[in-house]
Amino acid sequence: MSGLRLKLAMLDNKHKAELGQRKQPKNLRVFYGWAKVGKIRKKEAISVIFENEKMREERTLRAVAKYQHTVYVRQQTDAELSDAIGSTRMFSEYSIFLAEKRLQGSLELALKVNSDADKNHVSADERIKIADALRSHFLENHPDYKEPITQQEIEF
Repeated sequence: MSGLRLKLAMLDNKHKAELGQRKQPKNLRVFYGWAKVGKIRKKEAISVIFENEKMREERTLRAVAKYQHTVYVRQQTDAELSDAIGSTRMFSEYSIFLAEKRLQGSLELALKVNSDADKNHVSADERIKIADALRSHFLENHPDYKEPITQQEIEF
């Protein structure tokens, strides 16, 4: 058993050394879109996929197309690139589900949450473009959608 632990420790040290030598990747992208609903994912969500490593363009687009309907693509900022260095996955995905209790099915609230999450890394103009692209794609696929009415304050 000690031989196995020794080998695992050697592999772990080798991996840490390779991470230290790895150069910071350039031109990584962020894909914004709507998550594909199917057998695995049952609820609609805004899907934000960060590219952590470069691979062939057609493979990247095919892999992202499996997970979402992409509506907007931008380059990662330097702060976002630094997060990709230690990652062991090709992509990192974050989702904002419309069915969340705090959103109550509101498209505008979901877009605001997404914009607030990006405010430290993305300019206001680009956040508006992202929100417009997500909104237009959603309304195109849901022509009967109406924003839910929520009570903001207590009325007596």
